[in-house]
Amino acid sequence: MNAEQSSSRHPARIASLVPGRLRLKLHRKSRDTQVMHRIKSGLESHEGIHDVRVNPLSGSVTVRYDRKCHGTAGILGWLEDLDVMVDSIGHLPSVDDGERLAGPGFLAAMEDLNRRLYGLTGLPIDVKLLLPLALVGAGIWSTARKGLMIETVPGWLFLWFAFDMFVKLHPNDPDTTRPTRLHE
Repeated sequence: MNAEQSSSRHPARIASLVPGRLRLKLHRKSRDTQVMHRIKSGLESHEGIHDVRVNPLSGSVTVRYDRKCHGTAGILGWLEDLDVMVDSIGHLPSVDDGERLAGPGFLAAMEDLNRRLYGLTGLPIDVKLLLPLALVGAGIWSTARKGLMIETVPGWLFLWFAFDMFVKLHPNDPDTTRPTRLHE
């Protein structure tokens, strides 16, 4: 890494995180007005971003976004594209519903991959569904070709992995409402 690359990176930490709102504090050396306005305009160029406020004196960047369009991982990805390196990315605070919004987490990566694949292909590809289906296919193929293989890695194990992965990739969503029964 040369000096030019290291000077273009802007270290930051997460000061506040609630659903739909993220506030960062940039390191003192990155509190330049031009840097802050470049971050602001870079974030505002994305659809679903309601408001971006910057304060070069305090190094604060506050992003209000539509949480139904974007997750925290997506916002952090855009910040990374703008050379903002969030140092607390592995230790993000949890929100009221107990869900951990981890940028490097597997679910966040799958959501980000889904958005990127949709952007590239225009097809609504759900990787969280494709991975378990691929394991189901591998399990059926392995069982059909070699039997249950009790003495080696059995084909049914792929089927179990598919089920387990599907359940873990589709956690209960508190925003979804269940149909209610009408009382007589």
